Amino acid sequence: MALTKLSDIINPQVMGDMIQAKIPAMLKYTPYAKIDTTLVGVPGDTKTVPSWNFIGSAEDVAEGDSITPSKMTASTTTFTIKKAMKSVGITQEAVNSGLGDPIGQAEIQLAKSIAVKIENDVREVLYKGSLSYDGTTSKIGYNSIVDAIDVLEEEENTTKVVFVHPKQVTDLRKDSNFIDANKYVGMNVMVSGEIGTIANCRVVPSKNVPKIEYTLATSTTQNAVLVVESGASTGEVNLSTVKDKCVWDATNKAVVFPKVGDYISAVANPYYLNPIVKLEPASAETEYTEDELPAVTIFLKKDIQVDAEWLPKSQQYDITVAKYYGVALTNASKVVLAKFKA
Repeated sequence: MALTKLSDIINPQVMGDMIQAKIPAMLKYTPYAKIDTTLVGVPGDTKTVPSWNFIGSAEDVAEGDSITPSKMTASTTTFTIKKAMKSVGITQEAVNSGLGDPIGQAEIQLAKSIAVKIENDVREVLYKGSLSYDGTTSKIGYNSIVDAIDVLEEEENTTKVVFVHPKQVTDLRKDSNFIDANKYVGMNVMVSGEIGTIANCRVVPSKNVPKIEYTLATSTTQNAVLVVESGASTGEVNLSTVKDKCVWDATNKAVVFPKVGDYISAVANPYYLNPIVKLEPASAETEYTEDELPAVTIFLKKDIQVDAEWLPKSQQYDITVAKYYGVALTNASKVVLAKFKA
């Protein structure tokens, strides 16, 4: 009698390849990060990135005189690899029913879960950048973007990417300096999802661009309110009112959501937090050296791994996906956090 085995229904290797193939189409931020594979297949789960300090310009030396050697100094940042996982269960009844495609849906859902996790990690490290531009009194457009990218103090105008919320797209499309990808065939759009360029910035819409309406505060902050579960009185606000509002945590450079016990303060002008990332080195000869590290690097240890398990007591297939990696801001000088009026 012919038997239907787990391997006939779910082939982890094939599913892993399919999940890996689906992920790129779901990514907005990640395509602009450099992938570092030096940890793949080698012992260790940490990566140390050096940042050398400039020794200064050369000096004039008179004939017969000697020069005192300069001491080279450097700082380092160490990043640790982590494991991102997600698992789904498919019952035998679902397999037997023939309704829909539970295996195919599992591939899509698992791919999306990993993609979202990586996207969140890349976006969160961009917030750690030290450069910022306050344009909260004006909406996004050519002039405000130019002011923001000038914070980079570029000697040459290199290509950059600006991540925008879909609600900002209308303002950009109405700007006469915006070059729409649909109308300008020769624009050479590099990554799927780019809708055009403005001020030499590739424009990528993403719903993950936060609209900041509050800042994280303390009990002594002027006009701060305490988040409570319910029954808010003077100086308090119910969690249900603000639970979906984005709050800027200036201390940790992070976007958070309010929780009970937090003090939050409303910003004068709600704004979108738009990361602008420099994509090119100032010089092709120095690309990816310590001076020209990319803005964000994904340190890959092991790519997508899929495992499938049959659980007879529950008559269920468990499919688990894992990816080992770390994300780091490797060059803060290439990132500007621009605030544009919402």
